[in-house]
Amino acid sequence: MAIARTPEEEQAVKDQLISICAKIFFRDGYSKVTMKSLSEEAGCTTGKFYSNFSGKPEILQILLGKLTRVNYDEASKLMDADDTAFMQLVYFFVLQYEVCHVNEKLCELFYYAYEDSDAIRSTAEQMKTELGRVLSASYNMKDSDEVLMSKSAMNFNILRSIISGEMLGYTFGDEKTQLATLLDTIMASCGVSGKNAEKVRNRVEEKYPLFREATFNMIIRILQTNLS
Repeated sequence: MAIARTPEEEQAVKDQLISICAKIFFRDGYSKVTMKSLSEEAGCTTGKFYSNFSGKPEILQILLGKLTRVNYDEASKLMDADDTAFMQLVYFFVLQYEVCHVNEKLCELFYYAYEDSDAIRSTAEQMKTELGRVLSASYNMKDSDEVLMSKSAMNFNILRSIISGEMLGYTFGDEKTQLATLLDTIMASCGVSGKNAEKVRNRVEEKYPLFREATFNMIIRILQTNLS
């Protein structure tokens, strides 16, 4: 007779499996991995995986939540005392762009995470949970949840376009052009224009060397599956 686990023990099992999945996705690439190969490497049955997750997309969404927290943490470290919540949102997206630009396996992971409009919507919803204060302050405190998610999804859409280019071997412009397009989209979704927009561009340009350092710190944390 199987011994019933507590909710805490069940969560510990799921967390362990997610950690194993992360290592395999980062090593082999998301598209090449199957639930069967995941279970074999974890040393358990495929049924055990399916008793915890509905499939790879659910594992990816859970993993994405953990990646979001790492992304948010590294973006927070870039903040200056006079930076607003909006700048933290900018740093968040720029870091994600940089990670996808320099790491092929992570680029693929985010590509599938933002695979279609439903996936992007799910990501935006998840980001709201993780970064609720930053999102509300950056867009408009008075926005309804529906509007908030639409504005957030707009930024993920442009990021997905850039990532798709990386995946498929074509890009619209060089890295500087892509980054400028991403910044313009974020600012447009938040109503930032004129001199304020110029300040944002200048701040990102000033911090660019720090972005590269933060990018590699983020990649190291992810590859070590230090995702808590």
